[in-house]
Formats: sequence, C-alpha cells, structure tokens
Amino acid sequence: MKLKIRLVLIAVTILLMATSLGAVAAFVLIRNNESSRVISHLQIDQAATEVESKIANFLKKGPLALTRMQRLVDGHFLNLDDSERLATYLIAEMRADRDLTWLSYSNAQTGAFIGVTRRDGMLVLNQAALDVDGGKPQEWEVRADGTRVALSALLQVPYDPRTAPWFLLGLQATQPRWTDLYKFAEGEWGVSTVLRMRSPANVHGGGVATADFHLRVVDEFLSSLRIGRGGRATVIVPQPLGDPVVLGGAALPPMMKTTLDEMRTTISAGDQRGSTVATKTFGNLVGNAPIVMDTRALDPGSGRPWFLAVMVPAEEINGPIQQATRDTLIVSLAFLAVGVVVAVGMARLITRPIWKISEDLRRVGELHLSTTAPAPSFIYELDTMGQTLAAMKACLRSFALYVPRELVRATLSSGRDIEPGGEIRTLTVMFTDVADFTKIAESLSPEQASRELGSYFDLLEDAITTSGGLLDKFMGDGTMALFNAPNLLPDHATRACEAALTVQDRLVPFNKQRQAQGMMPFRTRIGLALGAAMVGNIGSSHRLAYTAIGDVVNLSSHLESLSKVYGTAILADGAVWAASGNRFEWRHLDRVAVAGREALVELYELLGRKGEVDSAKLRMRDLYEDALRSLIEGDFDTAERGFASIVSIDPRDHAAGVLLAYTSETRQTFAAVRASGWRGVHVYTSKRPI
Repeated sequence: MKLKIRLVLIAVTILLMATSLGAVAAFVLIRNNESSRVISHLQIDQAATEVESKIANFLKKGPLALTRMQRLVDGHFLNLDDSERLATYLIAEMRADRDLTWLSYSNAQTGAFIGVTRRDGMLVLNQAALDVDGGKPQEWEVRADGTRVALSALLQVPYDPRTAPWFLLGLQATQPRWTDLYKFAEGEWGVSTVLRMRSPANVHGGGVATADFHLRVVDEFLSSLRIGRGGRATVIVPQPLGDPVVLGGAALPPMMKTTLDEMRTTISAGDQRGSTVATKTFGNLVGNAPIVMDTRALDPGSGRPWFLAVMVPAEEINGPIQQATRDTLIVSLAFLAVGVVVAVGMARLITRPIWKISEDLRRVGELHLSTTAPAPSFIYELDTMGQTLAAMKACLRSFALYVPRELVRATLSSGRDIEPGGEIRTLTVMFTDVADFTKIAESLSPEQASRELGSYFDLLEDAITTSGGLLDKFMGDGTMALFNAPNLLPDHATRACEAALTVQDRLVPFNKQRQAQGMMPFRTRIGLALGAAMVGNIGSSHRLAYTAIGDVVNLSSHLESLSKVYGTAILADGAVWAASGNRFEWRHLDRVAVAGREALVELYELLGRKGEVDSAKLRMRDLYEDALRSLIEGDFDTAERGFASIVSIDPRDHAAGVLLAYTSETRQTFAAVRASGWRGVHVYTSKRPI
C-alpha cells in the first residue's frame, strides 16, 4: 500500500513536473515569438533608416556641388563669362566627387553650354555655342596632368540647352531642385539637380547650372548595398507617364522580386505622394520563405516622392531565435529526469555569473570598460572566464589610450579583423602646433614638460572630439585631426572651425592658471584645409594606423606653418572658408603659392563667430581686405598706403606688416613682375619660410 501511494505520488509529481514544463515551454514559445516580431521590426526599421541616410547623403552631392558653385560666384571667385576658368573649376569639382556624372553650366542669353562628364573611365569636357561650328558640341579628354585631347563628340547636331525641360525648371530654381527622370543627350536615363546662377559679373544675366546622375550610377550604388547577409535595398521612382522605375532591383532573389512587383503595382494604382508605408511582413510569398519589408517615402526635392523598399529574409532575423528556442526546450526535457529542484538550484548558481559576464561583454562591445571585479563562481570555467574578462577589459582600457576611442569601438562592434585599405573621402584636416614650445620646455624638467603637455593635449582632444572630429596623431607638441572620418559629417568644415575656436577659447583660462604659477603660456597655431584624401588603415601587414594621406594633409601642415609668418592663430584655405557657411567672421589674408603646389591658395584668417568679434576688429579687417584687393589688382601705391595705415593704427597686426614689406619690395620690381604675368600671388618656396 505504501509502495502504491509512493508510486502514485511519484507519478503525480512527474505529471505535475511535465505539466509545469509544458506550460513553461508554451510560455517560452509565445514570448520568443513576440520577441521575434519585435526584434524583426526593430532590425528592419534600423536597416531602412541607415539605408535612407546613405541614399540621402549620396543624392545630397548634387545640391552641395551647385551650392558651392553659387557661393564662389557670389564671392567673385568664379566668373561665369570666363569659359576657361569655369571649365577648370568644373573639372576640379568632378575630380573631387567621383559619383557625379555631369556638372554643367548653360548661358540663358546665348545658349552656350559648358560641362564636364565621366565617360569610359575618363573626364570629358563638352562645350557648345550656337556661333561656333553651327552649334555642334566639341569635346576634349581631360587627362590627369591637365592637358586636353580633342575627341569626336557623341552629339553631331546643333545643341541649344534652353529648349530642354530641365533648363526651364532651372530658370525658376532659386534653390537646388531635382528634375523627373529623363533621357540625356547621350542616350542614357538620369536625373538632374538644377539651380539658377546669377552673378554681378555676368553681363548676360546668368544661366542654369546642373549636377547630374546617370540612373546606372544610382542603380550600381543601390545594388552594392547589403543589409545583413541577404537583405537588399531598392528605390521605386514614380513617373508622370508610364510604370515606375526600379533602381537597385537587378539580380534580386525570386521572393524579393515578387514582393517588389506588388509594391510597384500598389504605387502605380494609388497616389501615395508624401505618405510613408508602414513596416509590414509578407508571409509565404514564395514557398515557405517569407520576407520582412519596410517601405518609406523619400523626398528628393522634385515634388514627386521616391519610395525606398528595404527587404530582409525573415529567417535571417527569426532563425537564430527559433533555433535557440528549440535548443532550450530539448535541454529542458533532458534535465527533467534529473529533477526540477536540483535544476532550479543549479541554474541560479550558474546563470548569475553568466548573466554578469554577458552584460559585461555587451558593455565591452560598446567600449564601456568598468573596473568592477568579476562575480565569483564555484564552476572553474566560469570563474576563469570572469578573470579573463577582467584582464581583457584592462588591456582594452590601455589599448584605448593609444588608439582613438571611436576606432576601438568600431573595431569591437564590427567583429572582424582590421585589414589594410582605405577610401577617397573629402575631409577637413587640422594641424596644431605650440609656438615656442622649445623655450617652454627649457624651463621645465622632463617630467614637468610631459605633465604640462598632457594637460594641454587633454584640452585639445576634448575640443576636437566634442565637435565630432578625430584626433589622429600626436607629433611632439603638435597634433593632426580629421573631420568627416571615420564618421561622416556633412558639415565637417563648420565643425572644424568650431573646434579651432573652442581650442583658443579654452586656452585663455588654461594660460591664466599657468601664468599665475610663473609658467609660460601655451600659444597654439592652427591650420585648416579641405580636400580629398585617402583615409583608412594605412601601414604594413603587421602594423596599421588609421590616418589620412593626400595633398590636403600637406596643405594643412603648410597653413599651420604660415600662421607663424602672418602672426595668426587660425589659418584656413579658401575651401574651408567656402564650405563653413556664414556662422563665422573671416579675414581674406593673402593669395599665396606654397612649396610643392602649383595652384594658388587663398588664405583666410578665422577671426571668430558671428556676433562675437569686436566691431573695431571688423573695420580693420575691411581696410586690410581693401588693401589686399589693390595688391592683387597690381595697384601697389594704394595697397602700400592701405597696409601702412593699418600698421600705424595697430602695430601688432603682423600680417599687415608682412604685406606692407612685400608690397614695397614688389613695387620696386614692378616691371619684372608685370612681364612675368602678375596674379597677386605671394610665393613661398619652403614649408617654413621664417
């Protein structure tokens, strides 16, 4: 009887345990399915947002190119009537941005057209005028050394751009506007950004500038994007007449093609202008392979929205979760025979340190390296993992002191080995240097010099990273910083200027404290330059450094050195001035040719933020720029009087003194200067002229 009762109790216990386990299993399945849906929606939404940002940054290149061109025209640095100078500028812009297909300008009065395009791996200059060769276009290949070789033009009939719909749209565009898709003269479909160009120097009243993309360029860009392992992104472009055009839809898997066709049909059937299609899951579209898709409207600025469709196989998102669920249930059933009580007790002892290690590893992936000791465990392997994790965090904390923290975080999150290589990217590069640091170091012991320099570098790095820049390297008492790498910053020139001003602002209390202790102040000279550079992991197969290489780096170093000649704190080139917007006050300092560069460089001194610069300083700035303008025009007498007047008012204006001496010297040899072709260029033959 006791045995029966005992067997019944055992059976009831096993039944209760099985029932409880079944309930737990059902609960786990339900929760995991809910989690799977939430995670899939979050992941597809995040992927769509990232792709949308990449497409926006890609398409933004057209309006940015036209805005830069208009700014140069407004500043009298680009004359729309000077076809040769205009051609040189368009060639330089096309070399700087390899995604543009065309960059052109058409005269509204004469119908003259001048443009630069990319064809078969080469740059081609195209010009047409109705009074030249009957209006037929002429073309030249523009080679890397600047020489031009005549080509046979693709279009052999007279060309007047004023009859084109894009030209009529451009005449009304006071801000960059996008056209609908249309077929270019060379036969390819594309889309254009158009802008009405007006210039005080243009006697004909201006015309229309365009920045164009062939559809195959946009299509190749989208086709190269990948979301996870098998996810894809496409853009559907509605047309006024006919079916919508699909970009990036080549070589899609069958299930994605079916979904995309359904989406295109939906857009054709109804007017979805300005709307955003909610995230949706299309199940069992092809066999048993559903996908998760997010569609949203994009506004390219043409008045007719484009639609972005991001598609990811559901199995790629849900598969690992479902597999983990099945594994968990199998393991739970295996442990059922051992006993729920023992399993729960052991689970508590095991999962607590695992959870702590997992949480710690997650934070390590975000580069949040705590100094807390690992949770102890009676299991040797878990205890060893905790100790190893603590040692790894200590190593990473040390590693992060040698390498910029942004790069360490990107390396950890990628989960891949770093490989040599880089990409061409437009950057703003900053070089800094401490004036008379040798004299400062002479009065300090090596330990004091290292400590004082470390405090100064803390100030410098905080100002740069707060503005979104990357402090790339330390070079003695100097530094090199990058803006727009590794993180993309559309306003990188503005951020670099803000960082430079912040450095100078923070040096004021820093130097007051030093002087109160009887130490010499740190006076920092800063050079800023904007241009294309190779940026990435550069070095040997055994040792790499994330850095930038290119002419813009050398130019920034030159500018920092030239700041010593002119007695300035922040010296920038014309590209930084043009790209930084209207948030700052500048002084056009000089027009120079530096060592190793054939092209002239416009020098600008960054005076401060708008509204923060003293009015007297701005008046002196205006006098200086008037004198510089006279010097560039060859009016040496007026220039000399202007610089002399500035020096008499403010003898501390070292730049005015330099230009006064240079003007006097040049005026004495004016005949030789005029014979050699005066352009107002101040030539320096070495990196450090004094």
